[in-house]
Amino acid sequence: MIRKLQLIIAACILLMSAQSVDAQITIGNSDMAVAGDTFRVSIANFAPVGTDLSITGANTTWDYSALQYTSQDVDTFLATSATATFYALYFLNSPLNSNRASVASRGPDLSAAGGAVPVSDVFNFYYASSSLYQQVGFGANISGVTTPIAYSNKDKIYNFPVSFGDADSCDSNYSLSVPGIGYVEGQQHRVNNVDGWGSLTTPFGTFNTIRVVSELTGQDSLYLDTLGFGFSFPRNKTREYKWLATNSGIPELQINTTVLGGSEIISSIRYRDIYRDTTTSVGLNNNLAAEFTANLYPNPSLDGNCMLQVKNANSNKLKVQVYSITGALLLNLDKSLDNNSSNIIQLSELNVLAAGMYRISVVAGNNSTQLSWIKK
Repeated sequence: MIRKLQLIIAACILLMSAQSVDAQITIGNSDMAVAGDTFRVSIANFAPVGTDLSITGANTTWDYSALQYTSQDVDTFLATSATATFYALYFLNSPLNSNRASVASRGPDLSAAGGAVPVSDVFNFYYASSSLYQQVGFGANISGVTTPIAYSNKDKIYNFPVSFGDADSCDSNYSLSVPGIGYVEGQQHRVNNVDGWGSLTTPFGTFNTIRVVSELTGQDSLYLDTLGFGFSFPRNKTREYKWLATNSGIPELQINTTVLGGSEIISSIRYRDIYRDTTTSVGLNNNLAAEFTANLYPNPSLDGNCMLQVKNANSNKLKVQVYSITGALLLNLDKSLDNNSSNIIQLSELNVLAAGMYRISVVAGNNSTQLSWIKK
């Protein structure tokens, strides 16, 4: 009798475990990153072959286990007091402060980007409460000056609890004046849809997730004091596909896309991961040699008639392979540099491709490199 009871209990535990794997979850404030958190993230250039971002819904299985990392990063979250004294006061975590922030993250390093106005030490500032998670502003060192920029209307990234079927939207905006140069304004419209839940698998593991799709549109305006006039230009429509799991802090997987000419093009892929040795060659034809370079122009191209210039090739025989953003091989071209002192060859074959973004591998002997190319 005891043996039968043990078997029944074990069967119930197994059944409950199986059900929990496929259980629908909700995301709340406690699932967001807090000051002191660090997360290792892998960056991939290609989505697995056959990736279809339209596949979603209740109890969906998303298999991204074939993702290949090309580099890694560490997402670091800080207390506002750990950024800069001016930021600590400007984004003070107080109910009386309209720019209240509870956590900050390091932004992209722009110090090497050049430009008329030097920009470095970028931080993004967020506030999390029991009901929402929003970006309240950002800050940067601009021309040597610590500069906080607050959103007049905050960018509400999540409304808690985040549950399957939820939908919401918000408008956010900011303005920044640079003395002696002019000012810039930015406006954004965000539409969030929680369009699926289920099991997600990446190289990091398998997780019970919900998917949030955010569509972002907007425009930027620039006024130059030196010219006495300004102009506005719309931003490209972008989408963020985020798979959220409980207690993860950041999305287990995030795929960003850009909509160009009616085509949705994957622009970035990031997923939580363990440490990987990025000094080891991974991915497609990645036998890289530092001295071998290739350049494809024009880029972007309107008609696809492009020129490829290579430098320091150790072979006159080139193999040019064109891949879709999902990793499908589209063109496999053999080219020759014989009797070509300029090392420039025409790639008229690219004109057969549809508008979109492509990855192009150029191989010369045991050297290779990869390029991103856009056809409008």
